[in-house]
Amino acid sequence: MSKLSAVRPAFWIAGVLLAASVVVPLLVSTYARDEPRLWGFPFFYWYQFLWVFLSAIAVSISYRLVIHEERKRRAAEGLSADKEGDR
Repeated sequence: MSKLSAVRPAFWIAGVLLAASVVVPLLVSTYARDEPRLWGFPFFYWYQFLWVFLSAIAVSISYRLVIHEERKRRAAEGLSADKEGDR
């Protein structure tokens, strides 16, 4: 089995979520405008602020996916599901 095929789908999903959180805010052409306004704030400001929350959600989901996969792997190897340092 090759290394690439051994990567679980949860890791791919986590990677895509994290990559989107970094790449999308770098695409300046998607938010380089003034309209539409939200509560008087130009689009640029609330769009960037929205990505703060979306990125936090993406990181949280990615973390949970990776931890879940790690616990499944440890259980399959006969190790305890939680190490003392894991919370």
